[in-house]
Amino acid sequence: GCTPYLREVYPSATGDNCVDFPNQLAGHYNGRLRDLVAELNTNLEGAVLVYADVYRIVTEIIRDHGSYGFDVADSACCFVNGRYGGFIPCGPSSAVCADRSKYVFWDPYHPSDAANVVIAERLLGGGLDDISPMNVRQLVDAGGADPP
Repeated sequence: GCTPYLREVYPSATGDNCVDFPNQLAGHYNGRLRDLVAELNTNLEGAVLVYADVYRIVTEIIRDHGSYGFDVADSACCFVNGRYGGFIPCGPSSAVCADRSKYVFWDPYHPSDAANVVIAERLLGGGLDDISPMNVRQLVDAGGADPP
C-alpha cells in the first residue's frame, strides 16, 4: 500500500499516508505465512525454514527513511509521469533521479538498490522481528541443525 504505484492510483494516499486495504491484506497474509513456517519447522523433520518479514522491514524504512539515509520514500527514482512516478514502469524513455541512493523505490513497485542493501543486512543479521526462527548468518552457522 506504500509503493509509488498504489499511491498513484489511490487518491487517499497523500503525504505520509499509504493505502490501507493492501496493507491490511499483506499483514493478514504474512501473519498466516509466519504461522505456516513455524508449523512446517515442527512437522518436517530435518527441515529448517525461515520467515523473512520483508514487508515489515520495508514499512519501517519508509516510515523512518531519513534515519536510513533516504530523502524520498514515496516516489520512484525511475519514472515517466504522475505525482509519485507510479503510473508507468521504468523503461528507455523514463527519467532517472540524480541520486538513486536517496530513494527507497527504484520504480513503481520495487525497492531501490540502496533499500535492498538495508533489507539484505537485516535478513543476514537481524533479530526475530525481521527473520525467524533465526537469521541467515545463524542458519549458515547452524549448518542445517535444528533451530534454536
